[in-house]
Amino acid sequence: MMGLWRIRATVDDRPGFLSVLTASLALRKVNILSVQVHTTESGAVDEFLIDAPDALSHGDLADAVTRGRGRDAWIAPADVRGLIDEPTRVLALATKVLDGSASLEQALDALLGECDISWRSTGAAGFTATGMQLADPAGGMLYIRRPAPSFTPAEYARAQALVELARVASRHTAA
Repeated sequence: MMGLWRIRATVDDRPGFLSVLTASLALRKVNILSVQVHTTESGAVDEFLIDAPDALSHGDLADAVTRGRGRDAWIAPADVRGLIDEPTRVLALATKVLDGSASLEQALDALLGECDISWRSTGAAGFTATGMQLADPAGGMLYIRRPAPSFTPAEYARAQALVELARVASRHTAA
């Protein structure tokens, strides 16, 4: 039997370093189903969806990441929804915002993973490792908090794009 997991780890953005990490996972009979690379100031944050033998624990996977020169690992069980490729998943969320079957907050939560979203009357757009703030199309700011994994510039850009889509949609609905 196999189990699905999500792994995020920072890897030095140098030739061969990603292959060291993938080889370490392969030695444990882990099958990598998808990879996303998030570029950050501290290196490439590689996000894997993997199929691992049921006998492997969270600790075994963390050890494989460390031995593969990965750092700041975040590992969590995944489900079959992770098998949907990222562009398709994002387009489906955008469609739900446009057709009204999901609120912007619901779509952001689905886009970014389990997070807490609250509203603030003021603030500036931006993000940190554990929070991001985006201009709410209805006014004010949406504050999104997630303790782990750390937000990346790519995730912030995706969230901003979804908010902008909601802003444009609200203008067309009002017209």
